[in-house]
Amino acid sequence: MKIGFVAFSIAAAVAWIVLFYFSAQAVAAMGLNAAGPTFFAQFGHPWRAQFGADFTIHLLFAAAWMIWRSPSWILGIVFAVLAINFGALFTLPYILIAAWRGGGIESLFVRPARGR
Repeated sequence: MKIGFVAFSIAAAVAWIVLFYFSAQAVAAMGLNAAGPTFFAQFGHPWRAQFGADFTIHLLFAAAWMIWRSPSWILGIVFAVLAINFGALFTLPYILIAAWRGGGIESLFVRPARGR
């Protein structure tokens, strides 16, 4: 196994743990229902709007990538919805599992054959 892939896997796992901690703190303090209004309210500030737009575009492109590389459209759409709603909490494990199954990071850029 390549050292770069191991380093990537460790970094992604640590990032997921940190994000999970902050997400758990947010849910405990404000509840799940506050996520949407809090996110969209930040579009009133120019720099927060820039960050929110950047983040939204990133999520949409990550979701499109998941649909593209998924072995079935239905599974791809399920993954895309999870990525959009859960962000890196879903995307990081998806990337790690896909890379491990494919044998390395390079496999993330190859579209598996669809079973149709």
